[in-house]
Amino acid sequence: MKAMKQMNTSFHKIICVAAALLVLTGAARANQIVNGGFQNSTNGYSEYLAPEGWTNIGPSDGVIADSVFGTPSYDGFTYYFDTGGYGDAGPASGVGIEQTVATTPGQGYVLTFGLSNENYTGWGPEQMTLLLNGSSADVYPVAYDSSYGGFELPWVTETFDFTAASSSTTIAFTVTGTDLGGQDPLIAGVDLETATSTSPTPEPGTLITLGTGLLVLAGRRFRRLKKS
Repeated sequence: MKAMKQMNTSFHKIICVAAALLVLTGAARANQIVNGGFQNSTNGYSEYLAPEGWTNIGPSDGVIADSVFGTPSYDGFTYYFDTGGYGDAGPASGVGIEQTVATTPGQGYVLTFGLSNENYTGWGPEQMTLLLNGSSADVYPVAYDSSYGGFELPWVTETFDFTAASSSTTIAFTVTGTDLGGQDPLIAGVDLETATSTSPTPEPGTLITLGTGLLVLAGRRFRRLKKS
């Protein structure tokens, strides 16, 4: 009876560890941006209506479905945001969208997003500017490519790492330049996740393998002790 109780206790501990590893794996990737793919937006081209979860900076519009202009999808997302506004041929510098998210001071974060542009020639240089809490964090130039038609330029994944300074961080995407209009930056699939710690952290695939292995070992141990 005592051996059986010890067996059950050991088995229970292994199950708990394995379950914790699998839960950790599920929590390892969690986008903290609301509607980062703009798929929940219903405003279409309606000016002054921000996408769900976002706030406009100036009179901004421009959630567009890939099917409208034959734009390639980005990472499975079929909607994107035109930072200059599809309905505004000459947007003001600095317009765009922003979203405030909860962050942990001192914690590192990784922001990724798809970047493209309207790809029309005859206009001056434009760029997409990333702002954190109102301050410029990085600038991403966009340029015309004659190999592709309008709105058909392939997406490029941009990555930005930062450390949160407070319990909330405002992330903004704006269009800037000297002659705005034909090459408005497009963004899609905005994703914000916590960065891995400086200490070695197993990748999700490793955690799954480890958790599954523990469950297998627990089953074998249970059968062996049961036979004895």
